[in-house]
Amino acid sequence: MEKNGDARGFLGEGRLSNTDVALMPWAFRYYIFEHYRGYTIPVDEPELHAYKVWFDFVFSLESVKRTLPDKDKYLEHIGKYADSSARSKVANAVRRGVAAHEIEDDKDTY
Repeated sequence: MEKNGDARGFLGEGRLSNTDVALMPWAFRYYIFEHYRGYTIPVDEPELHAYKVWFDFVFSLESVKRTLPDKDKYLEHIGKYADSSARSKVANAVRRGVAAHEIEDDKDTY
């Protein structure tokens, strides 16, 4: 981002690319780490200046804002996974360290 002199989008000049779109959901959800694990991204560090400019830019766009989940509702949803209380085939597989297709439905409870 800094090579093009503009951290507003991976391509610069305020244009979104497939790279931006692929990274945005993950960047948006970093607040979950802070909430459940106490980890905060040190965005004030000089090395992360371009990241902060990018983050602020992409999440200020109305077209992006309209696609984002409500943070409180998402925290409530994801909380089941953070505290290991989620009950689903995938959640059971994650707790066991196996792929979901390796669990036999008739033997495992949800």
